[in-house]
Amino acid sequence: MPLAEDSIIARWKRLPRGVKWPSMVIAGWFVLVLLIQLFGSFAAPTERPDECPDDSINCVRLAHDGSSFRSGDLKPLSFNASRDEVVEAVEQWFDERWFATVISVEEEDLVSYIHGVDNTEFLFFPDDVYISVQCSAGSAEVTLHSQSRLGKGDMGENHRRVTELHDFLSSYEFGDNELC
Repeated sequence: MPLAEDSIIARWKRLPRGVKWPSMVIAGWFVLVLLIQLFGSFAAPTERPDECPDDSINCVRLAHDGSSFRSGDLKPLSFNASRDEVVEAVEQWFDERWFATVISVEEEDLVSYIHGVDNTEFLFFPDDVYISVQCSAGSAEVTLHSQSRLGKGDMGENHRRVTELHDFLSSYEFGDNELC
């Protein structure tokens, strides 16, 4: 059965190769990103992690409690600020990033917990970012945790993200308001 002159398939066949190949590459990338998002939604965590798995190469944690993991030479953060100010600064960091969002902010036993998702560039792999802020000896102590949802490795993305958040918070101008 011959194709109608104005059918989509007939028009596609008439396009020059220089248009077809880029179109197919873009469509393939789009389908891949959609699949990553679909599988990432199935792998969404249901609980806050307390540490990185021992054999993990896609998790970075920076904490005061000795559970730091693959954090390199970064030092745990502590600020002369209120918990609310630190939470506000973390929310600002998420707001300034493309394809990142805060999922939840919870308070439990005088600790603020922030859960966010930051997607990697180009393929948009969803990575979970957990931040906790608690008062200790008049200072706000911050725990940073970044972990990939999918795959075994992260090509250094979680360490890069924790370093960027560490640098952002370290340079943030906290007010002289109430302290922890």
